[in-house]
Amino acid sequence: MEMYLLKSAACLAILLLFYKFLLEKENMHGFKRFYLLMSALVAIVIPLITIKTYVEPTSENLNSFIYSSEVSPEIVVESSDYFPYIFFGIYLLGVLFFSIKFFRNLRSLIIKIRTNPKLKSNSFINVLLSEEIQPHTFFSYIFFNKEKYLQNEIPKDVKIHEEAHARQKHSLDVLFIELFQIIFWFNPLLFILKDAVKLNHEFLADKEVIKNGISTSGYQQTLLEYSSRDLQCDLVNPINYSSIKKRFTVMKTKTSRKTVWVRSLLLLPLAATLFYGFSTKEVIEKEVINPNQIVDSYEILELMVDEDGQIFRNNKKVSLSEIENLDWEKFTDYSINASGNAPKENIQELIEMIMAKRKEKEGKITLCTYGPSESEDNVLNEIFQQVPQEKATPKMVSEYNKLVRYYNSMPKDKRMVKQEDINRMMAILSNMTSEQKAKAEKINFDVPPPPPPAPEAVHPAPPHSEKGKLTPPPSPPVPTEHMKELATKGAVFYFEGKEITGKEAIQIAKKIKAIHIQVKSQNSKKPIVKLSKDPFVAD
Repeated sequence: MEMYLLKSAACLAILLLFYKFLLEKENMHGFKRFYLLMSALVAIVIPLITIKTYVEPTSENLNSFIYSSEVSPEIVVESSDYFPYIFFGIYLLGVLFFSIKFFRNLRSLIIKIRTNPKLKSNSFINVLLSEEIQPHTFFSYIFFNKEKYLQNEIPKDVKIHEEAHARQKHSLDVLFIELFQIIFWFNPLLFILKDAVKLNHEFLADKEVIKNGISTSGYQQTLLEYSSRDLQCDLVNPINYSSIKKRFTVMKTKTSRKTVWVRSLLLLPLAATLFYGFSTKEVIEKEVINPNQIVDSYEILELMVDEDGQIFRNNKKVSLSEIENLDWEKFTDYSINASGNAPKENIQELIEMIMAKRKEKEGKITLCTYGPSESEDNVLNEIFQQVPQEKATPKMVSEYNKLVRYYNSMPKDKRMVKQEDINRMMAILSNMTSEQKAKAEKINFDVPPPPPPAPEAVHPAPPHSEKGKLTPPPSPPVPTEHMKELATKGAVFYFEGKEITGKEAIQIAKKIKAIHIQVKSQNSKKPIVKLSKDPFVAD
């Protein structure tokens, strides 16, 4: 706040200095009237303008995201600083003081208008006062001494002068400055601005008198007779002795058209200087995306249906109504692992519920069966074909784009791509359709290759039945829990030589009846897990 007040005062000071030295004595009073009123507004508005400059993030800021994911705890320190309240209280007292002064002057003028005789002359109203006063004007009301007016002792040039004030509505300018001063009373330069506005009004009225054929010397003599050092109401335009000398000088001044243009054009560099010198500068670094904040929590709703149509979740039997009352907002993907002999109607009802409940119709539904079927064609195939082929969800595409933009924005020599982020990007990319890939962000950096394979530890395939099919177990015949444990350790998964995510590995292990798995782990490196439909060949 203090900086704003200083900038506003400095801005107004420069504008008034420009007026004082280059405009005040020139005979271009209409332009000066506009300039003075705009000076008040410009001095208030320019310090409020903010110029924003966007810069590329520095390497230090990028590194802070790479090497640190911890957030420092916020420390809140209570303070009993009463200065803002004191400052605001003083400001309100100033507003109250100047408001009372303004309304007191306004009330005085209204009482004079209501309680004294009035005579209408053309479009003006002459208010005749019994006290000895100097002629002055407020809007269309012109105040004269009653005795002098009735005895026709008011000179013609004085009447023309006051009528010029009323016709050109100088009272509007005065009211504007007065109200402006109530709000910004703490700026002492507003007193100088108000005097300059009123003096320019006198220049305009003097010019009107000379245009009506009154001799300059005679008019100047009249001004000397009617001028007074007495204080008048702030809301009127009296003839004032202190401004007589300047008015006499300006009456004799003739300003050429060329001078008017030159002085006007000088305002352009002045305005530019004020704009760039007193507006607020703000340097903003372009958005840096923290990959630690990109990945939302993904939770899969995994369900198993046995041959009796009973539904299990986390190895616990659940009813269809219990599933319907789950918190569906937290699920992003859905998996149904059903027995080949499960009742068709039960599976149909469960799938319909998931199709209706899944969040924003974006969640990916994975369907697979285990165990033999009583018929050559699995009775669930017809149901499973009703579920449309899935693609990368908008949320996944958004996550991919954010990760790519983040690493693209890094300086090449400072770029360090995390393996887990690479895994995630490649996994999402593998789910994208051709259209999604065409619209997605392009990777402008080298994707590091996966770590070299280690000696393989082959796990024997599960025993087969006589028909060459897996013997139906009471639960899924693949070590999904072990796979989940490997995923939590950050394992890198491959299926048929293609890198996949842990979630996809679990789903493949559930879906394929005979899956071959090999796990490699070296010291502190992350485990590498390979999945294949065919047995591995030892090196």
